[in-house]
Amino acid sequence: MNKGMNAFVFLIAVIAGFGGFLFGFDSSVIADVKDQVISQLALTDWQWAQVVSSSLLGCILGIPISGLVADKLSRRSLLKVVALGFMLGSSLCALAPGFVSILLGRFIIGICIGIASYIAPLFIAEIAPPHQRGTLVLINGLTITFGQAVAYLIGYFLHDYSLMSWRYLFWIGSLPALVLFSGMYFVPHSPRWIMRKYGADATLKTLKQIRPVGYNIQQELTEISNHLVNPAPAYIQMFKKPIVFVLLLGIGLGLFQQFSGINALMYYGPVVFESFGFFPVKNAILATFFLGLVNFIFTVVTLFYVDKLGRRFLLISGTLIASISLYFVSVLSCNPMFVNKFWILGGLSFYVMGYCISLGSLFWVLISEIYPLSVRGLAMSIATVFQWGANFVVSLLFLPIYQFSGQTVTFAMFATFCLLACWFIYYFAPETTSVSLEKLEENLSSGKKVRDIGQPVSKNIKIAKFNLIMD
Repeated sequence: MNKGMNAFVFLIAVIAGFGGFLFGFDSSVIADVKDQVISQLALTDWQWAQVVSSSLLGCILGIPISGLVADKLSRRSLLKVVALGFMLGSSLCALAPGFVSILLGRFIIGICIGIASYIAPLFIAEIAPPHQRGTLVLINGLTITFGQAVAYLIGYFLHDYSLMSWRYLFWIGSLPALVLFSGMYFVPHSPRWIMRKYGADATLKTLKQIRPVGYNIQQELTEISNHLVNPAPAYIQMFKKPIVFVLLLGIGLGLFQQFSGINALMYYGPVVFESFGFFPVKNAILATFFLGLVNFIFTVVTLFYVDKLGRRFLLISGTLIASISLYFVSVLSCNPMFVNKFWILGGLSFYVMGYCISLGSLFWVLISEIYPLSVRGLAMSIATVFQWGANFVVSLLFLPIYQFSGQTVTFAMFATFCLLACWFIYYFAPETTSVSLEKLEENLSSGKKVRDIGQPVSKNIKIAKFNLIMD
């Protein structure tokens, strides 16, 4: 079998990745426009808090609704709807004359962020060949971090450019949405969706487009066809064995991703760094941007090694690195007056690195792989809504906990969650590298434990890949 990458499937992943870019850009841009929006629209602090939280509320409400139709409506069609929603929400914010308009715009953007956060990786996973699925899905993760970085940089350069800069920022957010909407007209539907709707001949035609010359297309077509059944509705299957077990795995990974503390650090990074002596405020902002840069760099690194080293190796080692790094910061913070602040920055950088190569990137990969086709959209939406719910809880409670309990207790708490995540992954997460989605579903249906539905990565292969990295 030819294991080269088809250029068209790479292009599809990049186009779908604009959903990830919009996720990253629109979730970060709100931090850049705070002062100007409050001033020009005469908002109170409470009204601004509602504007910020409205996007999270939109995520939490929009995801389960979309999940009910994700397995009926094609992934491609849903991404086009999301793109239109981003354009509408961005336009409402850019033209907002007052509080209600910008609140509604951010709520619509929140719905779209939530849907894009799971539909884009799901679409890519169903398009990708098994041996490149992790790499291609991580293109979406890379575009998320890239979107965040672009939002911070444009916001930095436009901040003092004009009193209208905040409106320009929101307009800029509509441009990648236009690219996503237009691009979706040139990519095919998921082969699995085509098989269900139009049969084997149409599926074969699509597979020939997205697989390299020499690839065993007939084998993949047979696997897809054999797993095409007409089961009970997804919401009925969801809570029955064995599907409920993989559902709980996805929910657990989403909760641990957020309780590791990453978004507390990203949302409140300047506050944290100021408490460690990074003055003036612009230095605290620069330190936060540096963590974002680390996040982006190691997403790129993970992109190259996720299909070589395996999911479990990266998840376990990454969460362990994150835990050790946070315990290190916690110990240092016992006597912050006697510690060089750059040791704190270094510890948090290693934490972000560990998070990035594990839960940050691979949560989205795993939940796009482990669910059977008949419930995949709904199951991913449920796991994602729990993840966004945990995000909301952490963002709401972090500052009170940080101010009341202090640096030492707060970072020790997040370190403990990372350690628990490592334990959870070791005992429950499967190795899905290079295993077809149909084989994963077959193993799950046969009664195998969730941890065993994939396949182990050979120790000799791991050693060879490790030596490759070292070389």
